[in-house]
Amino acid sequence: MRIAVALSGGIDSSAAAWLLQKQGWDVTGVTMRHFTDSELGFAAGEGIEAVLEQAAKVCKALRIPHEIIDVRDEFSQTVISNFISEYQSGRTPNPCTLCNRVIKWGKLLEKINEMGIEQMATGHYIRLQQIKDKYHLFRSADSRKDQSYMLWQLQQQQLAKTIFPLAEMTKAEAKQIIIDNNIPVSIHNESQEICFIKDHYDAFLEGKISFEPGDIILSDGELIGRHNGLPLYTIGQRKGLHTGLNVPLFVIGLDTATNQLIVSSDKEGLLRAEFEINKVNWIADIPEDASGLMVQIRYNSPAVEVAELKCLGDVLLVKLQKPVRAVTPGQSAVFYRNDELLGGGVIAR
Repeated sequence: MRIAVALSGGIDSSAAAWLLQKQGWDVTGVTMRHFTDSELGFAAGEGIEAVLEQAAKVCKALRIPHEIIDVRDEFSQTVISNFISEYQSGRTPNPCTLCNRVIKWGKLLEKINEMGIEQMATGHYIRLQQIKDKYHLFRSADSRKDQSYMLWQLQQQQLAKTIFPLAEMTKAEAKQIIIDNNIPVSIHNESQEICFIKDHYDAFLEGKISFEPGDIILSDGELIGRHNGLPLYTIGQRKGLHTGLNVPLFVIGLDTATNQLIVSSDKEGLLRAEFEINKVNWIADIPEDASGLMVQIRYNSPAVEVAELKCLGDVLLVKLQKPVRAVTPGQSAVFYRNDELLGGGVIAR
């Protein structure tokens, strides 16, 4: 009955640890040290050291052991390296989906198993069910906090060792656990979007990749201005385009071969009815057809209906029933049928 809770010291993971205790589990809190504050520009009380300190306070209050697991090398060589290379290549990455597979359910779970603990729990809002001989993931009971989009890369052997205590709970209920049991967590603080970015991603990337200025052109090729480096822009972006034109402009393409930023005043230029994905992962079963299949192309965007999936060698062509706006290379395309998370891939183009 031993279990390790991936503990950040925040509301969700702390509530998960308390719930498991009440269910009779022998709980150990584990916290990753995945970067060094000074190397990434964090001051005292801002970065990972503050997380470690807060997690230790929670474990003390719950009277459970607390272990710090160093994964800095693996995190740097995979997540941070991929983040930098994706921006260098004109794509907009989603580092959390990669981290979940290779770090949290990779190196961290491996270290937990080496401690003699077979099961790991997290504070994610998602439902896990074993159906016959396979594990399936479903959207959480709290649709506003559902985190299934971020977990599309998980695999069967990882899910077999996982428990999600908050699966059927709402965020409000998790907060109430913290309040009722005087767990030393601020109920007003939420996790930042990307844990290793202190302020903005362009400051993080400075000195790591090239910000080479280039031309801003309209979709018909007309030169209308200069950009400050393609990594500073993403598909659908409107702000920060200095062209002198008195019309709203939207980024519709980044041409790394010519170092040109392609923009349009027509929102219709952002619409796409099909796109390609690679690095595809299916969690339990490969869909036999597109019937009832939905795809979500951003964490906060609604899922849209799929018309067809077509394998084209190393990529999967996704055709939609209706066009969607701002399909962004590097982001995750995540598939659902009803509430079940089926899998996903990385948008290639």
